[in-house]
Amino acid sequence: MGVKFQKPRGTQDILPSEQKYWYWTEDNFRSVMLSAGFGRIITPTFENTDLFVRSVGEDTDIVSKEMYTFTDRGGNSLTLRPEGTAGVVRAYIENGMHKEPQPVKVFYWGPVFRYDRPQAGRYREFCQPGLEMFGEQDPIVDAQVIALMMKFYRKIGLKDLVVKINSIGDIKGRAKMQKALVDFLSAHRRTLCAECKRRMIQNPMRVLDCKEKKCQPVIEEAGGVLIDNLNTASKEHFTKVLEYLDDMGVEYELDHRLVRGLDYYTHTVFEVVAKNGGLSIGGGGRYDELVKMLGGPATPAIGFGVGLDRTIDLLKKQNVAVPEVVFSDVFIVQLGDEAKKKAIRVIDQLDEAGYRVAHALGRSSIKSQLRVANRLGTKIAIIIGEREVHDKSVIIRDLSDSTQESVLDRDLIKMLKKRIQ
Repeated sequence: MGVKFQKPRGTQDILPSEQKYWYWTEDNFRSVMLSAGFGRIITPTFENTDLFVRSVGEDTDIVSKEMYTFTDRGGNSLTLRPEGTAGVVRAYIENGMHKEPQPVKVFYWGPVFRYDRPQAGRYREFCQPGLEMFGEQDPIVDAQVIALMMKFYRKIGLKDLVVKINSIGDIKGRAKMQKALVDFLSAHRRTLCAECKRRMIQNPMRVLDCKEKKCQPVIEEAGGVLIDNLNTASKEHFTKVLEYLDDMGVEYELDHRLVRGLDYYTHTVFEVVAKNGGLSIGGGGRYDELVKMLGGPATPAIGFGVGLDRTIDLLKKQNVAVPEVVFSDVFIVQLGDEAKKKAIRVIDQLDEAGYRVAHALGRSSIKSQLRVANRLGTKIAIIIGEREVHDKSVIIRDLSDSTQESVLDRDLIKMLKKRIQ
C-alpha cells in the first residue's frame, strides 16, 4: 500500500463548497478599498529575514518562535512573510513611493505563514487582507482607518462588533513609559513566569503579550501604567482619535493592556472583537517610525490586517446569508456524437459572447448531466440532441421551473439575453 499523504498540520483545504465565503469577503474587501481610494499592491511571499527581524522585533513571538525561515541555494536567509506590513513598507521605500503625492494608500490580499499552535480560526498558513496608509499623521486618519475596517465588516453582514483601542505613545515618550513599566513589573517579579522575567529586561512591553494564567493579574494592572505615563503629545493624539470615533459613530472600548504583538507600533493600536467575548478578527495600528527604521525618510503611517479565517468563522456563527457562488450562466447538455460536436461549437460561441459556460461532455445521459448543472447552481440549460443538430436549433430549458422552448441557432444569443440579465 502506498503512502497516504495528508495536509501539513496547521493548514487547511478550502473546498468548492466553502468558496462562497472567500468570494464574498474578497469581493467586498476590494470594493470597500477601491471606493476609499486604495490601490492594490502585491509583494513577494518571502523576503529577506532581516526585514522582519528589524521591523517586527527580535524579541516578539513572531520572530523568535513562529517564522518559517530557510537558506536558499545562494546562501541568502529568507523568510515566508509572517505579516503583511513589513513587505509593503519595503516596497514603499524601494520603489520610491515616498516621492509620490502623499498619502499613499494601498491594500493587499495574500498568504501569510506562522509556526503557531493550531486552534480554531488560527492556522500556520492563512490569508490576510489588509491596508497601509503612508504620509498622514493627523489623528483623524487613525479614526478613518478604523471606521473603514468596521465598514468592511458591516458590508459582509457581521453584527455586534466592538473596537478595542489603546495608545502606546510615541517614540519620544517610550523610555519614560518603559521605565515606569519595569519599575511596576519589578515589584511583582516573583509572580511572573520565566519568559516574562526575561522580557521585562529585554523588551518590557512584550510582557503584556503573555498568555500565562499566573501573569494575568499583573498584566491587567501593567496596562494602566502605560496609559498613565503617556507624554502630553501622545495623550492629545489619542484623545482626538477617540473624539473622531465618537463623531463617526464607531463603538469602541478602552483596553489599556492592548499593545499588539509587533514592536513597530506607535500611538494608536486597535483590535476588532465580537461583543460576546469572541476572539480578535482583525487589528492594526500606527507605525510612524518604521519607514525610517527600514532606510526610508521619516514617514507617518497606519494600517490594519483582517483575520480572514476567524472572520469567516464568525459569518457562519452569526448565520449571515452569504450568496451562493454561481459557477456558470449556462449548462450545455448533449445527446449523441453529432450533438457533442455541435456542443463544442456552441460552447465557443457562448464563451465569445461573454457567458460562463459549464458542461459534462464525458457524460451521455440527460439525467446525469442535469445533476451536474443543479450542483453548480446553473439556472439555464441548453439541450442539443440529434434532432437539434438536424434542425439547426437548440432547446433552452429553465432549470428553476423546467419550462423549455426550441430556438434556432441564429437566435440563441438574442434569446439568452432576454433570459439572463
